[in-house]
Amino acid sequence: MIKKLGNKALLLILVLLLAVFAIARYISNKRGENTFQTSIVPKIDSARMNGMVIFQKATKKGKPLPYIFTRKGKDWYVSQGNVVSRAEPRAARYMISQLETISPDRLASNDPKDWKDLCVNDSLGTRVVFLYDKDTAIDLIVGRFSYMPKEKKSMSCVRLSGHDEVYAVEGFLSMNITEDFDAWRDKKIMPGDYNTWNKLTFTYPHDSGFVLMNGKDDRWVFGDGSKPDSLAAVNLIKQISNQNYGSFVNNFDSSGKQPVFTLQIEGAGFGPIVIKAFPADTANIYAINSTINPTSFFSGKAGGNAGKIFPGKASFLRKDFKPLPAQIKPTMVKGTRPKA
Repeated sequence: MIKKLGNKALLLILVLLLAVFAIARYISNKRGENTFQTSIVPKIDSARMNGMVIFQKATKKGKPLPYIFTRKGKDWYVSQGNVVSRAEPRAARYMISQLETISPDRLASNDPKDWKDLCVNDSLGTRVVFLYDKDTAIDLIVGRFSYMPKEKKSMSCVRLSGHDEVYAVEGFLSMNITEDFDAWRDKKIMPGDYNTWNKLTFTYPHDSGFVLMNGKDDRWVFGDGSKPDSLAAVNLIKQISNQNYGSFVNNFDSSGKQPVFTLQIEGAGFGPIVIKAFPADTANIYAINSTINPTSFFSGKAGGNAGKIFPGKASFLRKDFKPLPAQIKPTMVKGTRPKA
């Protein structure tokens, strides 16, 4: 009887030990998963972050200059070499979200010999550094991108600077942070929704300018009381409002120069916005600038930008007017309004 009871006790102890082992293993695995999921990128304090540097991977021409982001008040600025521009408003938030969503799929390697093949060394990888003043919050190298058709999964390799471990991360991180410099710059030159605009003043050479106002029943009228074609007016104004993009003209100096064309836009919810076209070189014809984005100038030739922003009065009278397709470039006539 004692022997029988002893066997039961031993069996019970064995079951208890197995249960404890299973629980301990489960807790250990969960802790391992949590560490694996969060150890790559610590939580980012966006309120403290005021600097960011992107070191792009080397090309045949060598290592490009880094993109340096700095925050001044609520605005972010980005520079490369001696070119400084206001950053695209969502750029910093976008970079934070890209890193915060990193979730390691697996350990790709912990051997430095594999860094070159995985493109996570200094020359082949894209290095991203987040700064709290002068303190480094994150220093991460993003490397090789791969796509697995069978699994329908895309992967990027990442490594923390100073660490050997390389992790495979699901997503397009490698592609999303390797944009060229201009992709991070603010291209906005037009105010808000064109439906809030109520007055446009075009100033052109030889007194060929005119004023367009939103009158009764949301009908546009010229400043002299005459009326444009209503559909043409709406289409043209919409076309003008869509010119929040363009090719940059770097280091353009407008001091001492008078604009050839000027457009002042007034509307609800914003002060008057002035867009100016200054004479430029033959590659750009005009350098276009806006008081919304005063530190940047845009090419008047690329994409026919000048012809779309500064149409002639006759364009508003054409019943058959249709907005220009993006691929058609207006011809430029020196000393006159850009013709569409």
